[in-house]
Amino acid sequence: MSGLFATDPSLPYLAMRFRTLLTYLSLLPLSACTKSCNDYDNNEEFARAQLPAYTETGANTLGCVLGAQKWTVLGSQNSPSPLGSGWRPNVLQVYGGSSVPPLLEVRGTMSGVRNSEVFYDREIALTFLLSDTLGGLRLLGEDTVRTRPGHYREYMEALDLIPYVGYHSSARRPVRLLIRKLDRQRRTVSGTFAGMLYGGSLSGHDSLAVTDGRFDVKY
Repeated sequence: MSGLFATDPSLPYLAMRFRTLLTYLSLLPLSACTKSCNDYDNNEEFARAQLPAYTETGANTLGCVLGAQKWTVLGSQNSPSPLGSGWRPNVLQVYGGSSVPPLLEVRGTMSGVRNSEVFYDREIALTFLLSDTLGGLRLLGEDTVRTRPGHYREYMEALDLIPYVGYHSSARRPVRLLIRKLDRQRRTVSGTFAGMLYGGSLSGHDSLAVTDGRFDVKY
């Protein structure tokens, strides 16, 4: 039997194929990890970010110029889960609309990540009454002294998550939000906003300009 294998001309070829198979099997877990564990990077997409177009269709969009940065819901967060941590896309979040009075909160995050290192992570939120009275104008201010416990507040905030500092609208110089279309049957609302946000002593900055704000959401 050994003589037969020794004289079989196909033996070197079979041995080479066998070694190739073993090499492939040894690299399979590494290849699988490389394919599924690549570093997340949206640096180029972040640099090209544009504001969403203004619409009145319930497109679930939110955007503005925040300081010098065009801001919209973009990027992903590295979040834990029962199946392990992973990069999950940021999504627009809309809360409320069924309370009395009908108060709505619209919240989203823009993240910039380079080789799995987050270099920009800013969240903004608008909280306002679903009312088109007074021409749809809502004045978003934050004044904890004048606000009664349990009473509604209309305000805007921006949170820098690295480091964790916040900017808030002020009752003295409120952010002006204009509801341009409110459809209670389709449960959609859209409009524009602009103004100034003010930071605390830990923010390192006194104010943050908000311009070209627009939103179009379902609630």
